[in-house]
Amino acid sequence: MAHKIFTIKKRSTFVMIRNEGKFIKSKNMNVQILDNQNLENSIGIGYTASKKIGNAVKRNKAKRIMRELARKILINGKINSYYVLIAKSSILEEKFEKLLLELKEKAND
Repeated sequence: MAHKIFTIKKRSTFVMIRNEGKFIKSKNMNVQILDNQNLENSIGIGYTASKKIGNAVKRNKAKRIMRELARKILINGKINSYYVLIAKSSILEEKFEKLLLELKEKAND
């Protein structure tokens, strides 16, 4: 069953997840996960693409890819959790199917 998903907007939430959450490294993206019982059966998802990725066009493309990955994979993730997807520059060259498998494997750890 799909749960309510919302996008993380505040920097303070990103910092809290970074400090208290679990960090999982991967080839094309890193994932930060934090369980929080105060979310009332919802899933919070944040996206980060730094200037190391490239110019604004490349960063926006990386975020669009990550949003679609989250829509397909993380909608079935653990409820009452925050997820932050951090793009690496290799995300732009990788096939979408491989990215789906990679995120599914890392998000279920």
